[in-house]
Amino acid sequence: MAYPFGAHLAWASLGLKWMEMMAASAPVIARRSTRTNTPVQWFTMGSEKVEAALQSSAAMTRQMMRILPFGPLAAWSALPTLLSVGVAPYRARAVRNARR
Repeated sequence: MAYPFGAHLAWASLGLKWMEMMAASAPVIARRSTRTNTPVQWFTMGSEKVEAALQSSAAMTRQMMRILPFGPLAAWSALPTLLSVGVAPYRARAVRNARR
């Protein structure tokens, strides 16, 4: 009985993290799209996204390597955790940029 409740909490946690990331991204996008950006700023914004993508894929790969020995059912049940790990680098940057 505890397992479905745990899965529900994992999906709810992922949803809350996703909403926090989206709420933090909105003012950053508005601020960055209304100002005149220099090439250095464009490069910094682009490299920030590439760095987040690399960190996300590395974190998700590490998480999958921990899960795979337990079989496909374990991988399916660990999907919300895997996605949370993948969203974390993007969320951290979005929240940090919103605070600037």
